[in-house]
Amino acid sequence: MWKYYKEAFATVQLATCVVSWTIYQQTNRSLGPAAIFFLSMQVSAVFGIMWASRLRKARPRTSIAMN
Repeated sequence: MWKYYKEAFATVQLATCVVSWTIYQQTNRSLGPAAIFFLSMQVSAVFGIMWASRLRKARPRTSIAMN
């Protein structure tokens, strides 16, 4: 699982920071909503990586040829 998280770490962190900064700006610089959104995105990222890792283990990729 951590292998996949390490691959996507920079992208996930960048997206989380951009969205959190945008929410901070749109809520008239209120830290509460931005912090809650930041934490929920971090937790969701970990759950998403866990789910994707489980799916990759359960079903190996195969190539389907179209005739």
